Amino acid sequence: MAVSAIPMEYVRVVKSATCGRSLVFTSKFAPGQCILEELPCAYTVKNDRRGSFCDFCLKKCSTLKKCSRCNYVSYCNKSCQIGDWARCHKQECKTLKKIHPRPPDLHVAQLLSQLIRKQSKSAPCTQEDEDCFPTTVDQLESNHEKLSDTKRNHFESLLCVLKQFLEEDVLAEPSSWLKMYGATLCNGFSIMDYGLYGLIDIANGVYLRASMVNHSCDPNCALVFDGRKLQVRTVKDVKEGEECTISYFTAVNYPTKERQAFLDHVHYFTCKCVKCIEEINALEPDAGLTEEILGLEKSKEEIEMQIQFALITKDWTKVLQKFETYLRSCLPAHHYLLVEVRDLAFGICCTIESWGKAAQMGQLITKPNR
Repeated sequence: MAVSAIPMEYVRVVKSATCGRSLVFTSKFAPGQCILEELPCAYTVKNDRRGSFCDFCLKKCSTLKKCSRCNYVSYCNKSCQIGDWARCHKQECKTLKKIHPRPPDLHVAQLLSQLIRKQSKSAPCTQEDEDCFPTTVDQLESNHEKLSDTKRNHFESLLCVLKQFLEEDVLAEPSSWLKMYGATLCNGFSIMDYGLYGLIDIANGVYLRASMVNHSCDPNCALVFDGRKLQVRTVKDVKEGEECTISYFTAVNYPTKERQAFLDHVHYFTCKCVKCIEEINALEPDAGLTEEILGLEKSKEEIEMQIQFALITKDWTKVLQKFETYLRSCLPAHHYLLVEVRDLAFGICCTIESWGKAAQMGQLITKPNR
């Protein structure tokens, strides 16, 4: 695991009864200061970005070379191939070669297998001081006991592929896998890169130290990615003792109830940042909007489950029809739920080589950014 090149004295871990662990600044900083830098302990390129980004350094490259054994992962040079072989591909290559058809969420199973394998080789956690950075995955919050039935069913659907990735000695401890899955959902980062029309989601990764940064709808820091390297940089003047915060999503200008519903449904907490409190005090509660957003999230989860069913039945037409019905809803084109659903639809179209529909979905994804 890579050690941060930024002095850890810039921030420190504190613990409170209301927010759990968080980071606070040890000094005042101006905008643009890098206060944390880290490489992921595990990461995978998303299925629909393969062939455009190197599986090791995550840099965009037009001359990628595929692994001659599995014909699945790609690298920009020999050095990256060697690095990824040592990191994880030595254990994954044979499995990737024999998995057919490859499910749209194969990268999720890959990420989980990397975390499980890494955890199985780690010494048992004896760290009792909670005012320090986590050093192993099992020290991260998982909230696995709060997972919805839909997410639990998704985890069950991953087990068949997940077991193929893991060695016999690792398979002896499946009871901890659900907790690892929950930790991935709560602490996973979308690794971003700049595309033609703005930021695009290219990979998923888990960063142990950065996972300590809490959310705010009016954050004082932002994430910056350089390939797989993550940096946390200030975006405004900050004071000593002030909490370091980022936004867990891009829709920070959406209505308060919509933001609250999303955070409660996905991250299992109620945001009490200054922006939310001020807006809630200024506006009458709108329970109807909260129910509407939760209903839309539920619809998206149901569609995701239909994708898993389609892997067995291969009834892709029915799944795409469900997508099209969902996309014709009254929500604006830039709504984050529609963007997520269109991204999933794009992945399905690529999987079944329906290039015409893939092109249509690609245009819908990029249209709001034009």
